[in-house]
Amino acid sequence: MSSRTGAGRAVAATIVFGMLATTPRAASVIAPTFDAMVTRAQAVFVGQTLDVHSRWVSTSSGRAIVTVVTFKVTRTLKGELGGQTQLEFLGGTVGEYRMEVPGIPRFRVGDEDVLFVDERGQPVSPVVGFMHGRFRVLEEPGSGRRLVARHDFEPLVSVADIGAAAPAPRVASARALSLASFEDEIVRAVRRQREAR
Repeated sequence: MSSRTGAGRAVAATIVFGMLATTPRAASVIAPTFDAMVTRAQAVFVGQTLDVHSRWVSTSSGRAIVTVVTFKVTRTLKGELGGQTQLEFLGGTVGEYRMEVPGIPRFRVGDEDVLFVDERGQPVSPVVGFMHGRFRVLEEPGSGRRLVARHDFEPLVSVADIGAAAPAPRVASARALSLASFEDEIVRAVRRQREAR
């Protein structure tokens, strides 16, 4: 996977700037289902953020800010990746200039995530479903168990809850999926989709 700029990004930047000018509130992005995410993703990987930097790019519509995030790839669950990969997102901060795009995930060095990625068509966000294709890896205090949470740190109990209009009510004993269980679910879904072709 590589960082790309060009006419497609210029058009996307123009559209997003237009949206920002007319809609001051955060954009609402419908979360895809788990199976839809697996299908749409070119790659799914577990990775740790190594570097985040923003820069100006020139497009046919003018200048825009992009943020390039470098990840250490811990495990690849779909697709083929090397030990590191970079993803480029529209928006960011360069000096006193800031370009904010609703729904774009923000990364910090040290973050660990499971990411569903689709870079086709020079997207505004290469993460499937904007922030919805980002799942945070957290450590349970006390036990050290590695758990998975949604982009907003809400614990993920079941892959059936991904994209659900109304996730199942939580019971006190419900526990977030472990990272290992989530990885297993992804690998099984990838295998099912391959076999269905």
